[in-house]
Amino acid sequence: MVCRRTPWPKGTPMSIQSPGGRLSGPTAQSVRLAADAASRPAAPLVRATPYGDILAFLASVMIVLIYSQSWAAPMTGYGVRSADFLRNGFYPAYALAIGLVLTRPGTALKALAGAPLLILLLVLTAVSLSWSILPDVTLRRVMALLATTLGGVALAARWRWTTLTEIFATAMAVMMILSLLLAVLLPDWGRMQELFPGAWRGLWLEKNALGENMGLAAICMTAAAIMVPQRRRLWLVGAAVAAAMVLMSTSKTSLVVLVLSFASMGFVALVQGGPKRAIIGTWLAIVVFCAALLVIATRSDLIFDLLGKDATLTGRTEIWSGILHQMQQRPWTGFGYGVVWNDESAGGPQAWIAHEARFSAAHAHSGWLEVYLALGLPGVILLAAWMIEMWGRSLWAAYARPSGWLLMPMMTAYTLTMLTESITMNWHNIRWVLFVALALKAVIGDQDDPARVVRSIARTRRPARTVPAPHRL
Repeated sequence: MVCRRTPWPKGTPMSIQSPGGRLSGPTAQSVRLAADAASRPAAPLVRATPYGDILAFLASVMIVLIYSQSWAAPMTGYGVRSADFLRNGFYPAYALAIGLVLTRPGTALKALAGAPLLILLLVLTAVSLSWSILPDVTLRRVMALLATTLGGVALAARWRWTTLTEIFATAMAVMMILSLLLAVLLPDWGRMQELFPGAWRGLWLEKNALGENMGLAAICMTAAAIMVPQRRRLWLVGAAVAAAMVLMSTSKTSLVVLVLSFASMGFVALVQGGPKRAIIGTWLAIVVFCAALLVIATRSDLIFDLLGKDATLTGRTEIWSGILHQMQQRPWTGFGYGVVWNDESAGGPQAWIAHEARFSAAHAHSGWLEVYLALGLPGVILLAAWMIEMWGRSLWAAYARPSGWLLMPMMTAYTLTMLTESITMNWHNIRWVLFVALALKAVIGDQDDPARVVRSIARTRRPARTVPAPHRL
């Protein structure tokens, strides 16, 4: 007997005979749904970005630009005019941060709840009003610090890691382009004139500020090139230009920080390349770290020669000695937040520090000593604990998360810079905004992370009943 295959009518749903003898296949409802879906026009392959997200992105870039203070020097004619009016320029950043937080209030609260050490530091800063030598100044600056911190909270709560990285990179690119144009087209503004003549300073008053900010720009753009491959060439070109501008600033400290930050990115590349490379990278990092400590302890003169500085680090050690002597009076409280360098009294701490250093300093030239002056040992202990926590999260991300490409170099740059510059817990300061944003983002992660979504679905979805298909002959 010859079996003839009867052609199946085109477009008719087919049922499959299961081994149990029942027909399994589309129901009438599923057929209607399929027909309705076929009649609708196909969705575009690339979904347009909502206008709200575009506005939020621009607002975030503006927050970073405002706190960078890159606009301050040009608006005062590079120190020619008074800078008293500049404080009004930060109010738009306050408003933008509040607006961004209101778009993700739950996420912002979750981020703050996951950072108790930050909360304690802010509370201690506010409490320092009770022992401040200038309470009215402390009150104003505590309010400014809280508003500045809110900018970091808003950025962490609103964006995923990839977008957050591109926000940083975009803001840095704007500053880089404007600084480049000033240095080339308006050298009287864009280059140093009296001290270090010819060194590039771009949008800032002095060359070290340009070097530090362009170092951050090179880090953020390189991380963006890795994390957002569709714009890799654009960000790599920007990173190369930013690194070249670090060289043009002649800031050796910024150059060393940038090289070590890039080295930390090399560590991330190594440990994320597989288990064997992770082991090799870990051992190499330990060996290099121990060797560096040995060189610092035994041949510190080599480090000074590399940085082009003397043993006093251009007078920094004299400032530090004066600070430590003054802190013998108030080791547990300090003198109050943000007031020491504004105290003009003849017997105040600033006068005695200037007497010992033989010049008047504008700040402590150390993030750790700045916190010590303001909040005493409790502030230093809380900051140290938070830094240890952040380094733990950064190392974990270096091994297991794409965010390690941004976290590791930024933590490296921040930790090294705060040794010789007062960049910690500063009001109206871009580095504090970036540090808070990275710290809180490391706590909450991406809220729409696919791994989290899969785990959530697995907990709530009941397993579907499947019908085995017949064996093919």
